[in-house]
Amino acid sequence: MNTGAEHSGSSVALLVCGTGGRTFAVPLTTVRETMRPLTAHPVPGMPSFVLGVARIRGRSVPVVDSGALTGDQRVLASRWITLDAGADRQVALAVQRVVGIRTLATADLAEMPPLLDGLGPQLFSAISTRDQQLLLALQASHLVPDELWARLAEVSSS
Repeated sequence: MNTGAEHSGSSVALLVCGTGGRTFAVPLTTVRETMRPLTAHPVPGMPSFVLGVARIRGRSVPVVDSGALTGDQRVLASRWITLDAGADRQVALAVQRVVGIRTLATADLAEMPPLLDGLGPQLFSAISTRDQQLLLALQASHLVPDELWARLAEVSSS
């Protein structure tokens, strides 16, 4: 299993966040910062889960709505989590709440079950539970599909 998270012996450090009744975790090694939401400028032709592009620390960063991404309704985000998405890319994940940092035993993170494993662009890398709730480990590098990065680059340069 590749969670992309930092392993300390047999544990993994994750930033736990949530939207609605869902709880997510992102590997702490991919988190750049958490912040109050900024203005996201809509971009024509983007999927419904991409709110738009925001200027964050001088860069154009796509903003992904965590509710719409997972098939729920859009959220009124109270926080954005800026994540490294690989290949010198960043993405901001709009969430309703940031719970905090949790360290989980690697053994507590299970592979995605076959029913969920084939969905979409492999948004989730692992599954666990936290306080009797399902905890889904997100893969930052898959929050924005590859074909959209080229479109976002065009918009940012114009």
